[in-house]
This record gives sequence, C-alpha cells and structure tokens, in this order.
Amino acid sequence: MPAHALSFENIHLPQGKPYYLRRFHIVDEPKMAIPTHFHMLGEIMLFKKIAGQVEIDGQAIELGRNVLVFIPSLGMHAIDMDGDDREFSLLQFERYLLSELNLLEFTSQLERPLVVQLDEQQAGFLHSQFEWLENVDAKSEDRNLAYSLLHTIFLFLAQQHKGCLFNAEQSLVAARENKGLSKLIPLLHHLENQQTLNLNLQQAADICGMSKYHFSRLFKSLFDQNYKDYILKRKINTAVAMLSESRQSITQIAYACEFSDSAYFCAKFKQVMGMSPGKFRQSTQTVLSFN
Repeated sequence: MPAHALSFENIHLPQGKPYYLRRFHIVDEPKMAIPTHFHMLGEIMLFKKIAGQVEIDGQAIELGRNVLVFIPSLGMHAIDMDGDDREFSLLQFERYLLSELNLLEFTSQLERPLVVQLDEQQAGFLHSQFEWLENVDAKSEDRNLAYSLLHTIFLFLAQQHKGCLFNAEQSLVAARENKGLSKLIPLLHHLENQQTLNLNLQQAADICGMSKYHFSRLFKSLFDQNYKDYILKRKINTAVAMLSESRQSITQIAYACEFSDSAYFCAKFKQVMGMSPGKFRQSTQTVLSFN
C-alpha cells in the first residue's frame, strides 16, 4: 500500500443520532483506494466478502472474508479494496455513545485499533446483529432495541483483542512519531463544535496555542497542504453534502459554506471537483434515480 498524505474527513451523521450504520454490496467495480485519513468518529467495519488491505498507523494488514476492523476516534487509516465482489457493514459513531450504552468500563479496550479474523460462528452472529440493527433503524422502531443491539456489538468488540492481528506496540511507535497531531486537535474540535470554517491562519494558530510560523509548518508537515487549502476543501466537502442531500439553491449553499458570493463558490468548487456545483448536483440526482 503506497504512502498517502494525511487528511481529515468531516463525516455528517443523521441529525439527532450518535451513530450511522450502512451496509454495502459492490460488484464488478474498479479497485477502490481510500487514502490515509482520520476523523472524530469511531468506526467498525465487518467484511463479508473482500480482498485488499487496511493500514492503521502505518501498519498494513490483509483483508479477507469475516475480518473485523475497529478504528477508534482520531485513528489514522487507509484502505485498498480489490476483488469483484465486496460486501461489508460500516458502523460510525460518536464517542459519547459508549457512555449512553453504559460501556465506560470497556473504554481502554475501545480506544485501541483492532483487526481480527472471526470464525464462521462469530461472524454469523455479528452479521445478524448488524442486519437486525439495520432493520430497526429502517423502521424507526424502539430506540431501546437499537441501543440493546449496539451494546451487544460493542461488548463483542471489546472481547476480541486477544486474537487481534494488529500490533499495539507498533501502533504506539507510530503514534509517537505523529505526536504533533495532538497539538492540532483543539482546532479540529473547534471546527466541529462551532460549525464555522471562516478562521484565518492567526485565529487557528491561537486556538492551538502556537505562533503562525510553527502552526503553518506543523500543519503542512502533517496534512501535506497549507491551512488555507485545507479550509477550502472542508468548505467544498460541506457543499458536496448539501448539494447531494438538500434542495437549497447554489447561492444559499455558497453562503451556508461561508463563501463571499456564489460566483466565487462556483469557481472554487470547479477547481476542486472538476465540475460546476449545478452539474455535480445533476449527476448525483441521476445516480440516485437509478438506485
């Protein structure tokens, strides 16, 4: 797996929910390479059919049938998916969900990455829990039932570290090598909690308690891009979600994403995405109409 520049992924959960479950079945699609990234959410991936690799904190592990992967909040990871038939479940969640599920006693187990090969019985059990949870969510059934299923899934996860294929000591070495990332966490939390992206370089450096010079150097070394370009990409990422999921006008989305005007927004969107916002929205609606 080739080395990738680090990036931060801004994930939007459904409104009012601390988790988001999706199940995928992808057939005859090209190889998919998800570059090295991290996010505030934790995530569980359960692969039913897959070929490829997952890389966590610089450590690459082969993916295959019935492999379970857990990435804690802020864990750096990349995935290469091969094969003609890929089937897997993805559960992403807010950290506070563990408290709501009364699982704080398992916090230490659920703060470490996990990759484990499940046997058929274990995998069958976990697949059934994911399918049940999906059905409960689809029918908007009792929240208590959904939380009971989530509790079972996380409890199962916390008990799997003995068979883990992931080397925790090697992970700690990688974490120390990337310790500069912790200095930028206050900024990432601020961007998430305040729901604003219009922070200039000095404001961002102040939030991290650093000079502009040291902040810029550290940011560029970790993200392989300058702060201004990073903020632009986050704005575009938000716009992509709004274009796909809302009926707001291009002008409304431009202002919501904190661009000075719609013309500037359209120019920057095309620069990053290779097409205009209108064409992107049209292509998205065309794809959705065939689902």
